[in-house]
Amino acid sequence: MNKSLAKIIDFCRRNLAWVLLVIICIVFSFTNPNFLTVKNLLNILNQNSYVIICAYGIALIMMSGGLDMSVGYQMSICGVVCAMMITSGVPVIAAVIVTILLSIAFSMLATLLEQVLKLPRIFCTIGLSTVYQGLAYVITGSKTISGLPAAFKVIGQGTIFHPSLTYATVFMVIAGLIMSFLMNRTYFGRYVFALGGNEAASRLAGINVKRMKYLVGGVAGLFCGIGAIVLCSRVGAAAAGTAAGTEITVLTGVLVGGVSVRGGDGKIANCVAGVLIMGLLANGMQLAGLNTYYQFVVKGAIMLGVMWFDAFQMGRRAIAANKRKEEAIAA
Repeated sequence: MNKSLAKIIDFCRRNLAWVLLVIICIVFSFTNPNFLTVKNLLNILNQNSYVIICAYGIALIMMSGGLDMSVGYQMSICGVVCAMMITSGVPVIAAVIVTILLSIAFSMLATLLEQVLKLPRIFCTIGLSTVYQGLAYVITGSKTISGLPAAFKVIGQGTIFHPSLTYATVFMVIAGLIMSFLMNRTYFGRYVFALGGNEAASRLAGINVKRMKYLVGGVAGLFCGIGAIVLCSRVGAAAAGTAAGTEITVLTGVLVGGVSVRGGDGKIANCVAGVLIMGLLANGMQLAGLNTYYQFVVKGAIMLGVMWFDAFQMGRRAIAANKRKEEAIAA
């Protein structure tokens, strides 16, 4: 019985985000009978598909030991550029490719600044976020770019198999499976975790740390660009502040998913659950008739709670490690 209980506790600990997700679903199902309907759950997936796609890249950066705070306005300026190209007559496919390449370039720029200025990525991206914000408003003149063609809108609005299942959601699932495979089954994933666990040790082990950081930044930029395209096509328009605040939702979701702010740990599947928790809370509070502004309070409280829990866990691990060292010395 004790072993069975220990296994259950261990499973819940390793999959805490999914356990919380189930609990939230059960709670909100009592507040509104429409919450657990297939249509509503698929709508939640569709609404958060761009956030989850972006979270794949941010989770990768965090697992490697970095933090990126520019993703919101990076997505905004990418969406603006994409919409402007399309409305200017550039073919949709060409505009999408250029937008993704631009996003990759932005993420690699953050890595370059990190290397040149010898600063943590978080400080570089805070500065870049303000730059992207200003550029987005300058380019658009604070106006919304609309009139996007149906061929572009289908990316975020087109459905498949079910009236409420979009192409974006299907891509989100496929991309998640690919990322999980890369992180769990390839040397790339091992190098990312090694880099986040101990950069100096990774360098001594023969890992090209600089190249890995650029590679991680490039992959993060790829997903950020795709997320921007999905959001822009889903909304059917683009503006300088379209994705503002996305970085907080993504960061909170990834932290809830179990990725440490110190890097070296985490699972893509749990990150998806973490972002979905944020989406479910927002949807559940709306159905319950709560004011939208309460969502900001809840997000902030969750982020503080998760960061405290992460610090608490790190403290426990450090104490346990020191205790083992003392026992080894005494022996």
